[in-house]
Amino acid sequence: MKKLSIMLASMLLMLSVSACGGNGGNGGNGAGSSAATDAPGAASADPGAAGKAKIKFYTFKADKPEEPIYQAVQAYNEAQDKVEVEYESLVQNSDSTDFMKKLDILVAGGEVVDVFMTGNEDELLERASRGVVEPLNSFFEQEKITPEDEYSKLLKLEDKVYGILPSSTQWLTVFNKDHLEAAGLSLPEMGWTWDDFRDYAKKLTTPEHYGTYFHTWGEYPNIIAYTEKPHPQLSADLKPIFDDPSFEYFFNLRRAMEKEDKSVEPYADVLASNYHVLQQFFAGNASMLAVPSYAVRAALNQEKFPHEFQSMYAPLPRSVDSKELGMTNISGGGLAMGAKSANKEASYDFIRWMSKESYKFTKEIPSFKGVDGAELINGFFGENTDLIDTASLTKTLFDPNIKMPDTFSVPYGSELKAIVENGFASFILDNRSFDEVKGEMTAEVEKVVQANQK
Repeated sequence: MKKLSIMLASMLLMLSVSACGGNGGNGGNGAGSSAATDAPGAASADPGAAGKAKIKFYTFKADKPEEPIYQAVQAYNEAQDKVEVEYESLVQNSDSTDFMKKLDILVAGGEVVDVFMTGNEDELLERASRGVVEPLNSFFEQEKITPEDEYSKLLKLEDKVYGILPSSTQWLTVFNKDHLEAAGLSLPEMGWTWDDFRDYAKKLTTPEHYGTYFHTWGEYPNIIAYTEKPHPQLSADLKPIFDDPSFEYFFNLRRAMEKEDKSVEPYADVLASNYHVLQQFFAGNASMLAVPSYAVRAALNQEKFPHEFQSMYAPLPRSVDSKELGMTNISGGGLAMGAKSANKEASYDFIRWMSKESYKFTKEIPSFKGVDGAELINGFFGENTDLIDTASLTKTLFDPNIKMPDTFSVPYGSELKAIVENGFASFILDNRSFDEVKGEMTAEVEKVVQANQK
């Protein structure tokens, strides 16, 4: 994620200071807070048509009738008679980065934002750290719910919930069924390890294709850090965690699979080719892939990824020394409330409805736990079993063992991720030792943390 310009950051900082007086929805005691206006259960400050509270929803999804998010918003408007949501699309290309830049400018110019959505966790938490996002904790308390019981993941900063995921992206392993059968292999079970993953890759490799593929993203130098650690680069006291054995293990695993086993496409070739993360798998050039679950729906996009084989699914491997089963990474964009909204109760009602109902329109896996997994998967993909094995997909996504560690986030997470990307590139391309690269990554992370603590 690119940083905001210094001028825009300054404008937002001034705005966040002024917003402190309007945080009545989180039960705070900021000067100027009005419990009668902002607290949950308060009357709307902006009644719309027929006495409805009128709120604005800002999104990077297109303002078109065929857009699923648009359809969900219209369904919400029709489902109740208390709130009217105005759909505000700032971009028509679904580019969340461009959208956030435009939204930041609007907010800095004084626009009051009720509800907005982000494309990823960092985009939301970066704004939350500036005070322009309303915490949702008091709204959960008023509703008498424990949000962790309701959702597979919440977007939190310093124990405050700033966003709810309407859909969740869960890491898993996807397989080419034809390649599995040709190699005489069955789907791995919950509890297989990264050593097993390496063995599968070797057995799946043929002169025509590699056993697996690793992309250039910052998760791939050490997927374990994203699935089994509270934070992929930091300890709870904000110290770099590159001394954790998983980093040296995974860096060396990647090198061994490329140099010794020849079971994965060379990293230099991946960089030069600028592949889409799913391209080599759906092209039949890689037999399996550890990847977020958006790979599932991509299997239906025959125009972009033409293929004839069926995809099968299994959980991510665990680290060799882990006793925990089902650890994975769950991520997604968030629905959030603006700190200066005058209609906080209405905004919360809309966010909650979208988190529980919008998946019926988007056909994405919800973060909301109150769904029947088999029914949902069959409803989404029951007519596409030639491309998607619904049984293994249901078992993988809704296994009761699936869980995340107790995670925390920092608003500068994208900078830390880039440090690991660069460190691994130097390790694999320049044939450097892990200890040498570890020292450089540690120093760079420490600089970023110190710069953000001033």
